[in-house]
Amino acid sequence: MQPEYQLLLGCARTKLSENNQDKIRKLVNNGLDWDYVLQMGKAHGLAPLLYSHLHRIDHEHQIPRSIMDQLHNIYYGNLARNIPLSYELDKILHVFEKKGIPIVVLRGLALAQTIYKNIALRVTADIDLLVRKEDLSRVAKTLLELEFTSPQWELITKEYSAELCFVRQGASGGKRLGSAVIDVHQEITSSIRLKEVIKIDTEEVIRRARPVKIKDVNMLVMTAEDLLLHLTLRHCFQRLIRLCDIAEVIKLKKDELNWQSLLQKAEENRLSIIMYYTLYYAQQLLEAPVPEHVFKKLMPTWWRKGMLDALLSKAVYPDDSNSLSRGRKYFLQILMVDRLIDVFLVLWRVVFPPSEWLAYYYGRPRAKKLYLSHLVNLFATLLSGIRDILRI
Repeated sequence: MQPEYQLLLGCARTKLSENNQDKIRKLVNNGLDWDYVLQMGKAHGLAPLLYSHLHRIDHEHQIPRSIMDQLHNIYYGNLARNIPLSYELDKILHVFEKKGIPIVVLRGLALAQTIYKNIALRVTADIDLLVRKEDLSRVAKTLLELEFTSPQWELITKEYSAELCFVRQGASGGKRLGSAVIDVHQEITSSIRLKEVIKIDTEEVIRRARPVKIKDVNMLVMTAEDLLLHLTLRHCFQRLIRLCDIAEVIKLKKDELNWQSLLQKAEENRLSIIMYYTLYYAQQLLEAPVPEHVFKKLMPTWWRKGMLDALLSKAVYPDDSNSLSRGRKYFLQILMVDRLIDVFLVLWRVVFPPSEWLAYYYGRPRAKKLYLSHLVNLFATLLSGIRDILRI
């Protein structure tokens, strides 16, 4: 493993042990390709964490000033984006609380505030909310009343879409300054590829969610077990920040995590194989404290494990961030479905999705050529994934 990548892994955590600090100091003093470190930090969403740790460790000024300046700008730029987003979220949660509509905050801001404990450390592009299907219309109307707009409102159907995007532009009219993007999710399983296979009960997830007081606002967040299931579904061996999310949840919640409950939910939702490899790499790369019995319970059959080990050895977190592709995400996600019969079901849904979903996804009304366009796009995506994995 390249020393630059070792540095990235060493900084991919909120707290550094003395051992981590010593390793990072040795790497910093060893002469690294700092342009490459910066490139990888940005590609994997870890630049704020890099700055947070490196500016405390680099007492001898071994890191080029230009690199630290760029990391400094990314860190505080992220903080500057997340502060108004947090303010916007507070206002929205107040409104929904008054209307008695339960809303669970997902991913970015929820993780930044409750897991990372510092909104500058976690890159966040928008606000993600999970709602009950029966509340979707009320939620949409409320956001429209708050001067948000949704370009998807005409196309969306409750049956085939997993999320609805709302946007409110700032005074500048740009996306970065004073504007807010909200993705309203009806399901944790956002991918149509997995809908027929993985059916997590959204209403139960919302019912189990617990309020967390952030400043003067009650924020509903998922239980640790539901959160790990959700993050596992989103992981797909892409950016390291997603694996960092999982490792940090395990480290922070290790005393309250009900591993038996998590194992049961993984089995019920046919997520055992995906969960196995996600937890394995969280432990191996980021020292997440996962009990050994969890791996024994989740481990796939010997022949399935042999095949996936061979594929993942060439595909997981490559040193070259440019080799990350959407195709690899699709390909690995399909191969990791627990039951082989479900692999074929997923493939069928990928090749022949509902026409309503096609219209929503491509933003076009039904048309005879829509399936052909979809197949061409699908072929190109899967081909790139296969090439990515096999390093052709």
